[in-house]
Amino acid sequence: MNIKLHLALLGALLLTGCQALHTDSDKNNLGSTVNVVPTKSAHARSAIDRSEKKYPYLWDRISAEMQLPMPNDPDVIAFRDWYAKHPKYIKTVTERAAPYLHLIVEEIDTREMPMELALLPIVESAYNPNARSRGNAVGLWQFLSASGKRYGLKQDYWYDGRRDVVASTQAALDYLAQLNAFFQGDWLNSVAAYNAGEGRIKNAISANEAKGKPTDFFSLNLPRQTMEYVPRLMALADVIRHADKYGIDLPKIPNHATVRLIDTSGQVDLRVVAEQGNMSLASLKKLNPGFSRNVTSPQGPNHLLVPVGVANELELALAEMSPSKRVKTDSALVATNFNSDNETTKPQNRSIRYKVKRGDTLWTIAKNYHVTEKQIRSWNKLSAKSRIKGGQLLVINSTASKNTEATLAKHYEVRRGDSLSSIAEKFQISVNDLIKWNSLDHNRIKPGQMLTVSLDSGV
Repeated sequence: MNIKLHLALLGALLLTGCQALHTDSDKNNLGSTVNVVPTKSAHARSAIDRSEKKYPYLWDRISAEMQLPMPNDPDVIAFRDWYAKHPKYIKTVTERAAPYLHLIVEEIDTREMPMELALLPIVESAYNPNARSRGNAVGLWQFLSASGKRYGLKQDYWYDGRRDVVASTQAALDYLAQLNAFFQGDWLNSVAAYNAGEGRIKNAISANEAKGKPTDFFSLNLPRQTMEYVPRLMALADVIRHADKYGIDLPKIPNHATVRLIDTSGQVDLRVVAEQGNMSLASLKKLNPGFSRNVTSPQGPNHLLVPVGVANELELALAEMSPSKRVKTDSALVATNFNSDNETTKPQNRSIRYKVKRGDTLWTIAKNYHVTEKQIRSWNKLSAKSRIKGGQLLVINSTASKNTEATLAKHYEVRRGDSLSSIAEKFQISVNDLIKWNSLDHNRIKPGQMLTVSLDSGV
């Protein structure tokens, strides 16, 4: 293997976040063939062995609880050397893990799984719960839409369980446990299957068996991406386990719970929760990236991850809060006006003014707002022969649309220094929403350009 090319590729992959692309067949429904549901069993180690007193910091505990033997493989060595030469990257991803690391470690520990799995979100997403791959895999554990639903991760207008740290961790570990049962306890083949799909790994094993060859991971004939995937994890494990040897300064994350899941007792505005808990909206949303809006779904889930210091009082306050105080006035439309199918139940009499962009046609505008060209012509007194031009303002009656995005739409004029990501953050929406609502075929925007955004931003 060309090591220089290998490391150059790795550098590009790490700097751009998760590049482990899954297909719909990757995370197959193993439950139909291997009925394994992880259970909370008694630990072989005592609670004292993994206590805060013995390991005051999480990375020390993780290092001590790693189980997998370190392979003497050229790819593992090459990836280890790269990590060792890039301590800033290790510092970034290990610090980014801080809000979620203890709950992930506890879940792995409860299931008696290898602690190396706590490093898998580094390989998958660089510990970014909002990461999205080129193949549209999402979250810390990089689930596709179909595979996420298969493992119980709800996805709708309000919420994406793939970004929910608690829910996605449970789903990922469920899947990994099923893979491990399928591959008869071989963790490296199980991790490889998490990347490539159990069918591909099983076929590679069968091919080796037919030729009388070994069936361990490093003996299999697999795609390059998968052949690099497991070595990346094992190299990380070696660097974390021997951080002092490699000159890596790991963050001192306390080995105790700093966040707790609370019951919200129904739909609630995240801004109300933040005010009640004396925290910023940004910090609350950082802990709860699964919620796509400033208000939780009427259909649930009814839980939030909050700092332990405010958890008990906040949970009690929400349980006693009257419905009229749970959602802010400017979120009332979001809270009451849409059912689970994203259709209006009480159409609001709202009109918007749309500034025509270069390349727009009545057909594309009508399609974007789920109305008809005839309706747009009628609202704007345009004849059948009238043409529209850039900069022209059109009235669009949103009551004619049953589409949530159109009903909640308003327009934002791009300012100097804006980017799609900064605008998305400002309005608490996703970049993908901006691209879809504005029919953008690239990520470039320019000052003066008008973009459709969401009204439930709370800005």
